[in-house]
Amino acid sequence: MKAIHCLGWMVFLLIGPLVSGCNGGDGEDVVEKSSFQMPVKENTWVRKETVRKTKDDLFTSASKKSVDVPIDSALAGKLKKASSLSINTQQECLQQATALDKKRTAVQKRGGLWHAYERVATAKPYSDYGMQLDSQTNRLVFSLKYLCQNAQGRQLTGWGAEMVRMFKSMGKENFRTHFMDLGEAPADVDNWARFAEFAIQGKNRKIPYAKIGESLARAQGLVNLYDDLSQRKIDDATLQAFLTEGATLLSVINESFKSDPQLILALQDEKILPFDDIEGEM
Repeated sequence: MKAIHCLGWMVFLLIGPLVSGCNGGDGEDVVEKSSFQMPVKENTWVRKETVRKTKDDLFTSASKKSVDVPIDSALAGKLKKASSLSINTQQECLQQATALDKKRTAVQKRGGLWHAYERVATAKPYSDYGMQLDSQTNRLVFSLKYLCQNAQGRQLTGWGAEMVRMFKSMGKENFRTHFMDLGEAPADVDNWARFAEFAIQGKNRKIPYAKIGESLARAQGLVNLYDDLSQRKIDDATLQAFLTEGATLLSVINESFKSDPQLILALQDEKILPFDDIEGEM
């Protein structure tokens, strides 16, 4: 009996460390798994929202979108008038566009105009205007920079240049057949062919820098007001002026995309260039 008892202790001493080692391995796995995190996605937009929204959040968003603010017609007329700006070269064009971009970037590093609405309780219900102003100001400035870069013909590099080269050497039907045989989606192939044709047609397109200068001159007043509103102190006495000026600015920017011939050209290019997203830059 004593021998059996001793044998039991020997078995326990032999197996015990193995069991403990297995448990320790599991414990380490649990620690490693629980501490593992995916890399944080880079924030490329000034507005940060939670992934999961509550019912209250949805009602709040809906109420913000339904709020309407009247436009100041006198201010709108003033914003539409362009100051004199002499632009004769690409370098001069890019200098002016880059200056607008720096001012836009400074505003958005402070949280954007959306943040200016959000930080004041009485302005917060109107913050959808701020979000749209951030987005449309981006679009305005990126469009102007694009025009400066492509005024003397569309400049293609990388993928775009290769597509055009292949399209020219193969012809349209062989170009389509080549990519279809590689298993590419027909809709994508049609887009690429349309892009190549569009790029070839616009290779020698000339937009006078003086005309882009007119667009830049109007944009200066718009971006200046955008910057001013982002730093405006808002209280009960100044709230209505802030809201009206913000709504008017948004209206004028939106209208410019439909009335300014140069911006219309930029947006036409944006629609046809598959991998050149004017709105997406930041």
